[in-house]
Amino acid sequence: MQFIVSDLDGTLLDADSRVAPETHAVLRQAMARGIPMAIATGRHERQVRQLWPKDLPPVPVISANGARVHLADGSLLFQSHLSPDLLKRLLRPERVRDTELGVYRDDCIMAYHSKREFSHYTGQVEEIADLERFCADDVSKVIYCGTPEQLKEVELDIARDLGDEVSMTYSHVCYLEVMAPGVHKGSALAMLLKHLGVDAAGCAAFGDNLNDAEMLQLAGLPHVMANAHPELKRRLPDVPVIGRHDEAAVARQLVTMLNQKV
Repeated sequence: MQFIVSDLDGTLLDADSRVAPETHAVLRQAMARGIPMAIATGRHERQVRQLWPKDLPPVPVISANGARVHLADGSLLFQSHLSPDLLKRLLRPERVRDTELGVYRDDCIMAYHSKREFSHYTGQVEEIADLERFCADDVSKVIYCGTPEQLKEVELDIARDLGDEVSMTYSHVCYLEVMAPGVHKGSALAMLLKHLGVDAAGCAAFGDNLNDAEMLQLAGLPHVMANAHPELKRRLPDVPVIGRHDEAAVARQLVTMLNQKV
């Protein structure tokens, strides 16, 4: 094991969206042994820095499902934007329907139809007052929040209209995420590993949802959480399934690997 990369929600974080003490201790142990680590998440990079324990060394962050890659010192390695034209088409009111909408910009998250359910995931947001007139050139991703039935309609609508002009995935059954074409955690991780000079064969990866699929396919030592989306397990039938995120399963698996000197 030469490198560790992990998703956050439903994977590294506990039920209260925190790094549990057991996990904290194991991460410290791994990093003390010289094994570097990165976070790969759908969240905004600034949120990750807030969630990351202050007494652990900073780590590289793959954010917005691969649309941004920041190194441990905060410098930007890669960024991808949705073009203003694509953004305008994604934000059409008839496409958004009754879903909640999040727009991830370089320095903030903006929202439309924002409610408590969505703000739990995004944190503090600035409301978009006029969706039809909204325009920005620094958007990394758009996220639709709703019921699985609502999101399926939105997904099919985008697929029919935009096809391979965008990249789509789910980070949760109620979160449909849209980025520029070719953007996902796997492509971002490949870029980061190349920059750091690390072979993907020695990369231990952990994930729980569909937006983790490409990352897990790239890593030589992939792991799927027991609480993972059933479709992720179906897509990756040969990947070992470990315990639940609320049982510190990533930490326990890392302890096993460290003891085995994998």
